[in-house]
Amino acid sequence: MKILIPDNRNQLTNLGFVLILLSSLLRRINFPHSNMGIHYVLLSIFACSIIAVNKKYIAEVIKKQKPFFISVGIFYLWMWLCSISSPFPITSITYSIKYSVYFIILLAFLLLTYLNKNLFFYYRCILSFLQMIAALGFVEALFPKLEIFKLLKFPSFYPQIGSIMQNPNQFGVIMVIGLCITLILGKQKNISQFEQYINVITFLIALALSASRNSWAMLIIATTLLCLYQIISFRKSFFVLGLCFLCVLLLPVAKYKIGLGNSQIFSLDSFFITNPIESKIPNPVSSAVSRLKIWQAAIAEFIKRPITGIGIGVFAEHIKVFGVKGIHTHNIFLSVLAELGITGIIIFINFLKNLTNKVQFLNPIITIPITIFLASQMVDFFIEDYTFTTIELFFLTAAINAQNQLA
Repeated sequence: MKILIPDNRNQLTNLGFVLILLSSLLRRINFPHSNMGIHYVLLSIFACSIIAVNKKYIAEVIKKQKPFFISVGIFYLWMWLCSISSPFPITSITYSIKYSVYFIILLAFLLLTYLNKNLFFYYRCILSFLQMIAALGFVEALFPKLEIFKLLKFPSFYPQIGSIMQNPNQFGVIMVIGLCITLILGKQKNISQFEQYINVITFLIALALSASRNSWAMLIIATTLLCLYQIISFRKSFFVLGLCFLCVLLLPVAKYKIGLGNSQIFSLDSFFITNPIESKIPNPVSSAVSRLKIWQAAIAEFIKRPITGIGIGVFAEHIKVFGVKGIHTHNIFLSVLAELGITGIIIFINFLKNLTNKVQFLNPIITIPITIFLASQMVDFFIEDYTFTTIELFFLTAAINAQNQLA
């Protein structure tokens, strides 16, 4: 009888991946007597553990993906140069250090996706992870003052639901990603039909609870792509969209975000403790128009420093919009343009071009999430959310190593 010896390298790699996902949620917990989140250290440690376990393959992966490493290296080099020349160098250098953690995660995931031809385990982990975040979203809806939310999440946007993500917009987009993974794995017979139905309902209700119009738009894009890839029929796509719309109508906070705040149709006002119209939720029209003002501010900063920009992370920290600080650019391209200048945006677009050449031949479980991740940042910017960006990096590396993957 043949004895199968467990692959310790694979086991450690898989464990490191799970710990990276969980660590990304700990950004609100700081080291004692400091303002430094423990997630920076934990993410780096677990990513480095994956790299260390697979160190003998590093040279092979770098050689295989040499153009990619060159483009990423140039981008990071330019980021640091812009940080040093920034009018706010301390802020920019601090953010450059923060974002260098992503490079370590990126290298770890490149090794992981290069060495594994079948990534089902990782898709399964991400799906389970998103199920957990969705479940915590329901807990937040029912018990918004629970201690776990004070510990793990940013200041509450209640009655909008963000679970333990940075804010409801990221949460909503992640729920769309969970829905896509569910339907694709269901089509591939990798999850049961029962789990598929439960997940669809769970993610759609959580999506409505987020009251994020960006994520609702992403749902429309996602269902269109799922139809084009023949994952679901057009009939099923209308059912999914209809069910989401029904959830929106049933929840007053979501209904308010589409301009139906005064309507009593299907209203479940007693579900929320706080009246959404009297809460922190901005007027649906003014919040959409405000993005134009933010974009104008980003363009104005680019015009002041067109070559090197103002430095990474500076816009939200130092540039006042509507007389206040702390507002990001709400567009990934404008963020790069304002903070890294014209050279930075050229490097970034070249990276996307190279990625697109790989993505166009991929299976939908990679192509669709990447499309949603990028499209969602046309009217928002999520890089500061380590959970969102960590999952995004996994799909990017899966795309880069696509030739090694099974369909």
